[in-house]
Amino acid sequence: SFAKLLLQGPDAEAVLQRLCANNVAVEPGQVVYTAMLNDRGGMESDFTAFRLAGDRYMLITGSSQPVRDKNWIEKNLLDGEFVTLTDITSSLAVLSIMGPKSRTLLQRLTDTDMGNDTFPMFTSREISLGYATVRAARLSYVGELGWELYVPVEMAAGLYDELMAAGEDLGLRNAGMLALGSLRVEKGYRSWGHDITPDETPLEAGLGFAVKLKTDIAFKGRQAIEEQKQ
Repeated sequence: SFAKLLLQGPDAEAVLQRLCANNVAVEPGQVVYTAMLNDRGGMESDFTAFRLAGDRYMLITGSSQPVRDKNWIEKNLLDGEFVTLTDITSSLAVLSIMGPKSRTLLQRLTDTDMGNDTFPMFTSREISLGYATVRAARLSYVGELGWELYVPVEMAAGLYDELMAAGEDLGLRNAGMLALGSLRVEKGYRSWGHDITPDETPLEAGLGFAVKLKTDIAFKGRQAIEEQKQ
């Protein structure tokens, strides 16, 4: 149920650093959870930013948010900033493999070491999985060990069949969006439009850890957040 936006260009990092509450100046392969704030500090959106290269990010947002997020970024660009922003949602399916046996399952279909030391939380990389090449991200929206697999749509059905066959003896089962929603509520993960809106700030939502106040980086909404924290 994710939408995906590809932001690329020489000013990609600068644009996101100014519009995002969290610090996205990370190494390629790292993933950052962040919000975009308005001048009141309210959350206009939240998403995970996958840094793919020095000049390229993939933004993973809710399926109801891509038009809004794209518009927010584009209307807040400064004169002279050079980036392109493309909705690539239709090119990638997402299979979420979640649960304590998810590493065991994935390891059966890949030569990549999926261990905790080599594939830590909030990292992503391209791996061969079965017959497909996918971008695997060590993320979980349910509070368990897990990965999100970003799969070219033409390979998704085949990979799904491979995963179901490989996980049969592990008790692999399908789970729907209502189950996912129940688990994320139990874990305390937020959902934009349900728990957080432009009227709530990260501090009010318990998301202060995802705000870069310990840096001297100016970002939209920073003054309001600093005043609220005081």
